Amino acid sequence: MKNLHIKTVLRNYNQSLIWLVMFIFIMPSISYSQEYRNIEAYVRDFSKNELFLKKSLLDYSSSIVEDYEESRAKTTSTRITEKLKKINSVLLQFDKGFDNNTMLRDSFIKMNQKTIECLTNGTLILSDYEAQSLKSIAEIGQNVKEREKNLISYFDELRRYEKSKKEFGLKYKLNINSFNGNNLFEYNAYQNILFYKINIYDQKLITSINNVNINDFYQSIIALEDINQEIILKTSIYKNNYTDNSLNNANIEYARFILVQKSKLTPYFYDFANEYVELQHLKNSAKKGTQEEITNYNNVVKAYNIKKKLLFDTIDNIQNSKKMMYNNWFITNTKFLKNNIKFDDLYESYTYNN
Repeated sequence: MKNLHIKTVLRNYNQSLIWLVMFIFIMPSISYSQEYRNIEAYVRDFSKNELFLKKSLLDYSSSIVEDYEESRAKTTSTRITEKLKKINSVLLQFDKGFDNNTMLRDSFIKMNQKTIECLTNGTLILSDYEAQSLKSIAEIGQNVKEREKNLISYFDELRRYEKSKKEFGLKYKLNINSFNGNNLFEYNAYQNILFYKINIYDQKLITSINNVNINDFYQSIIALEDINQEIILKTSIYKNNYTDNSLNNANIEYARFILVQKSKLTPYFYDFANEYVELQHLKNSAKKGTQEEITNYNNVVKAYNIKKKLLFDTIDNIQNSKKMMYNNWFITNTKFLKNNIKFDDLYESYTYNN
């Protein structure tokens, strides 16, 4: 049977992972153990790690989204994980804090550890459509819920780090800049996971057609209807986060397009599936039966081939349009990030005066 699948565009790789790659650059800026005369000197030294990390993001993320080969995508998570482990090791060994207060260091290490955890368990890698489509609808749903839970936990850890920075500074009457606005990368990650869920269930739909599995097909349709309603609800909330609603609108448009295939594919699939079932029943009788049974079998084969062609021609047309929309979504996602990243303004100075 003809097999269809969505080819993941790895050169565009999941954008929620992009900001994590910036940690690769942090190693050269780690400061080694020394005695600090005052809190300003310690914070100034420590800030080199974070500031270097964040200011490296824009240039590096641009290079990723414009040219991300498959081989590079497969090795990136491992490389980042190993780099973060080294960073934590160096900080634990050499950064003794200020007056033995390691609150800032410890919070930074915890944030890195959470990043390692999410890279290791796959939370931040949202491109395994085919692998997920081989699971049952119930298993897919559970896996998605677990990833969403881990994603929320991850950004909670980032917020804890920002809170720790502020508390550390207040302890020494020093104002340390901490992020307190819309988190671009959290917003982007949640938009990405919506897109991911659409594509998982859409791929499951295609897999059910290839396997002529009526139950999986029906459940995939229900799942797509549910995710479409979820997207309508969540994008209505997200639209107030940024004046730039391009990514929000791209998810709405893509989800609506995917759902429309229900009305196009459903009648063709059920006709094809019923003909397929009848054909399987007749195969044995056609081998040993009467001439009338053989003739009937041949007529069923013809009907089956006609309905199969009609179904898969329709799928081909849908896939061609979907491929264009799929690629356009990534273009929109990339432009959204580039147009809304403002690290130079947010982190121009690590500390500030009242």
